[in-house]
Amino acid sequence: MGLWDWIVGNQSEPSKKKVSSPASTADDESKKSAVGTMDTTQESEQAPAQERIAEEQTGEQPELPWWVSEEEGPTDLVDYPQPELSTEERALENALFDQFDGHDLDLPPFPRVPEKVLAHLRSRDCDFGKIAKDIAEDQVIVAAVIRMANSPLYRGLHKVAALKQAITRLGANALRTLMLNQSMRVATLSGSDADKELANSVIHRALASATIMRGLASFTTVDKEEAFLIGLLHDIGHVVVLREARRQHRFINYTLTPEVFEYLCQETHQEFGELIAQSWDLPPNIQTLIADHHRYPEPDDPLYKERLLLKATDMICSLLGFSSYINYDLLNSQAMIDLNLAKRQEVIDYLTHLPSEVDEIIEYL
Repeated sequence: MGLWDWIVGNQSEPSKKKVSSPASTADDESKKSAVGTMDTTQESEQAPAQERIAEEQTGEQPELPWWVSEEEGPTDLVDYPQPELSTEERALENALFDQFDGHDLDLPPFPRVPEKVLAHLRSRDCDFGKIAKDIAEDQVIVAAVIRMANSPLYRGLHKVAALKQAITRLGANALRTLMLNQSMRVATLSGSDADKELANSVIHRALASATIMRGLASFTTVDKEEAFLIGLLHDIGHVVVLREARRQHRFINYTLTPEVFEYLCQETHQEFGELIAQSWDLPPNIQTLIADHHRYPEPDDPLYKERLLLKATDMICSLLGFSSYINYDLLNSQAMIDLNLAKRQEVIDYLTHLPSEVDEIIEYL
């Protein structure tokens, strides 16, 4: 996406060692050793001085890793400030609040093929042959299954091109995730072309969240596939805001800006997400997280780690530009500290490569 540049660290060149002649006297050896020490010391002292001179001449500072800010930032999620709303945008906000009861809300229906596949997957002895037959009814989903099987998350030594091979490689849990991902894509993209950019931002943010959540979960006891699904769906209420904005656009001519969309989602997405989660009969733990994932969890919360992972995930999404940028102090955040992730070198290594990994997953899925 070209949004980030980062440096893992700067390595200075190793000092050149002086090699003593075997024929040297002890006195000469001592002198050479002293000179060698002085030369090495002078080199190490000169290097930073030369770097400082270069910085002063060019005015450039060494780049920081993407998760580090020059200024002290928040250590917990903060609210997006309310932008100035036009009359039309205020009308949309009021319309959204009026829909909280769900009575007249245009909830996205569950697509037929994913619904049939998920019904099979609920059985302990699910038949992958029947699943392949159902998936074959929708060539878009067929392509999505094969893409996912060849994605960085699941690809093996050889690329698969056949549907049955792809299904076998993915397994039940990954198929469930893919069916819900496809359902969310259909719900998000069906509608006017006028908001294609906003629709794509919703999808990219969901996939970024899923990838980040899965990666962070690998350093905890939370199941990685479950984490991917939670990250994918926790902000699904954004879809309802987008759909309602489309509906209102038929009566009011206005352009919904990304800033206003972000604010309206912040104010309403948990309530709308809960309605979709109930309508789609999602697993109870995911319904709970969708409905309430912004508060800081108590230690006895049965979803304690999942909630902390979501907080860290949302911070990272902001830092990488998948939501409004806020310069979060990620490694000093309470969520990363309580998850015991803040000071682990393997986590730092993971963060270093994360932006390119997220881009790759979005490209595949």
